[in-house]
Amino acid sequence: MKTYSVKELANLSGVSRRTLQYYDNEGILIADKNANGHRMYDEHHLRQLMQINFYKSVGFSLEQIRHKMKQASDDIGELLEAQSIHLHRQLEGIKAKIHGIEVSNKLKSAGFEIPWELLAYLMNALDTVQIDHWSDYDFPQEDLSIFQDVFRTKEELLDFYNEFRRLVLYAAAYHAAQVPVESELAKELGQEWNAMVSGVTSKNPRVMDAFLRVDNNRKKWSEGERNLIDEGEPYLAKIVDRYLS
Repeated sequence: MKTYSVKELANLSGVSRRTLQYYDNEGILIADKNANGHRMYDEHHLRQLMQINFYKSVGFSLEQIRHKMKQASDDIGELLEAQSIHLHRQLEGIKAKIHGIEVSNKLKSAGFEIPWELLAYLMNALDTVQIDHWSDYDFPQEDLSIFQDVFRTKEELLDFYNEFRRLVLYAAAYHAAQVPVESELAKELGQEWNAMVSGVTSKNPRVMDAFLRVDNNRKKWSEGERNLIDEGEPYLAKIVDRYLS
């Protein structure tokens, strides 16, 4: 089996010699030693190093990596899924902040006062909301089957969830800023809301009823989601009545 010195492995992998030495000292990537006591690596070490680099690239800490390198390879799928959930949580929080900035810019450009206090309150509330809490929701079997048909991938579900939160946040901000329902901002929001609803329901009565049952069971929603819909629903009701009835 081919072997590598610290310098050779550093050149091959792009990882510095100092980092390799640190990994060895910290028990993350433990080198072999030759007769002279020098660190030596083989193809197995190289594969492990590539795995370490990947773990770093998706946000694992070095302490987490140390722990994961000691676990059986059969656990890798479970570990990566857990990290995927963690990153999606972070992404949801970032998107909520971006949406807060976007709606503030829209209001400012249209000449309306930005409701700073409300937006700060909702941003803080949404920062604690994570979509995976819905995995504990007790859906009736029929509704679960319907939603599995509507959202065939996790990405489709996340796209809908973030679009729903964005539009309700806009509605809450417009309501607080007293944006008239006759305005272009309101009309645009109504069109976007209609596009979202039509996109997931296709105006299928069974699908629409399934969503309605979730809406009628808000006590199972997270507090942040309830706060958001409570602030945005009055305005949404107005634009739905005006533009979609």
